[in-house]
Amino acid sequence: MFEMARKKSPCILFIDEIDAIGKKRGGRSSIGGHSEQENTLNQLLVEMDGFSTEEANVVVIAATNRSDVLDPALMRPGRFDRQIFIPVPDIKGRASIFRVHLKPIKTSLDKVELSRKLAAHTPGFSGADVANVCNEAALIAARDAHDEVTAKDFEKAIERVVAGMEKKSQVLQPDEKRQSPTTKVFSTGHAVAGWFLEFADPLLKVSIIPRGKGLGYAQYMPKDQYLYSKEQLLDRICMTLGGRVSEEIFFGRITTGAQDDLQKIVKFGMSEKVDPISFDTSQPGEMAFDKPYSEATAQLIDQEVRDMVGNALRRTRDLLMSKVDLIEKVALRLLEKEVIAREDMIELLGPRPFPEKHTYEEFVAGTGGMDEDTSLPKGLESWNKEMETDEKKSGNKKEEEEKAANKN
Repeated sequence: MFEMARKKSPCILFIDEIDAIGKKRGGRSSIGGHSEQENTLNQLLVEMDGFSTEEANVVVIAATNRSDVLDPALMRPGRFDRQIFIPVPDIKGRASIFRVHLKPIKTSLDKVELSRKLAAHTPGFSGADVANVCNEAALIAARDAHDEVTAKDFEKAIERVVAGMEKKSQVLQPDEKRQSPTTKVFSTGHAVAGWFLEFADPLLKVSIIPRGKGLGYAQYMPKDQYLYSKEQLLDRICMTLGGRVSEEIFFGRITTGAQDDLQKIVKFGMSEKVDPISFDTSQPGEMAFDKPYSEATAQLIDQEVRDMVGNALRRTRDLLMSKVDLIEKVALRLLEKEVIAREDMIELLGPRPFPEKHTYEEFVAGTGGMDEDTSLPKGLESWNKEMETDEKKSGNKKEEEEKAANKN
């Protein structure tokens, strides 16, 4: 590979998923020895050290989603000494990516406005997710024999990416719907609790149509945020417990639907006794042999989690007990329509008592402009012009070849 790069110089050598060969040597995840992997890594380091600017103009770039497992030797000066973190795009970035993928799609909708609306409805989506939404929307339109892709097709595409494919074979019968707490009360509890909690994310829709591994889902519109206050996390815990509490209130029992919610609750903790300390946990697929804290601290953490969840449970129960009539109204509407949107919630519960953002314009207000700044630095503007000129020449040459072929 490196020999070919030298022959093709000047060039760029790109190594994707470098963590497959560049994992830390001698770590606890390498029990039993990985001599082949270590030999490959050693050879990679030797090859990178062997490059010189006089010998070959080769730029080596690598990509990984697990930079935490890479061997430190890879990061030393002269190797991969410049690390560029690429997070998921923010709302402006998603709008820019949507505009790119909407270009080849046939639709009568204004693509600029559509890209902004879709960006607001897809928080946390990566560039690949955005491309997938556009592709799925086109497939749905073709499957339904539409002449063009409609707003409803994009809505269905987002649902498919977020929650999985709709399971028509698993749709519950009318008598099952009336008896099943999961299909109406559980989902309604989440929605109603979040509606009356100040720091809960704005609700977009609630569905009891089975998708993926679940019997329903609720879609929210969280803003692009990287730091959370204790109050925000506590409100999230209460909203997550809303389904469990609703089952207790209406049926006196809980179902397995509450299990996933309880697992989410313990992800964050802000205890006055424990919060100055952060404990590292093992990554998926990595063996953990010991806890990075004492048994006494483990007991303290357990007790603090119990107290925090217990307080949130009591707070959620008090809130929903005072809203039983509203839960019933929303549950009946959900049973009737299977999918209810924010407009239904406003009709049934009244406007949300706290200010919230749910449009693109509201999300980007105060950020310096409506769209992402994609202009190039001064030093790269000439490169872009040269590339456009080359593409134009290539296009003209292709047209001439096609004309010549048609004449023949």
